[in-house]
Amino acid sequence: MTAKYPSTMSCTEAFDQLTACYSVGGQFRNYYRYGEFNPCVKQLAKFKFCIVNGTDPIKVQEWYRDQAEYNRIHRGSSDDIWEERK
Repeated sequence: MTAKYPSTMSCTEAFDQLTACYSVGGQFRNYYRYGEFNPCVKQLAKFKFCIVNGTDPIKVQEWYRDQAEYNRIHRGSSDDIWEERK
């Protein structure tokens, strides 16, 4: 495993991201940008992963690597939505 990815994960930060996603402001922002409410699946998955595997540096690096690969493949932006709305 390369040192390219972080080997530590903060469960407090993951929880904060999850609660920010579920907040009224987070949901409003997502609805404005993408036209739908956010089910917060990614944030919930990160929090669950952190609770179970947050102290294993190898698994944490693999998780960050998998997330980077997913983001590379599924790259998109809110501009895609605005193009549809025109």
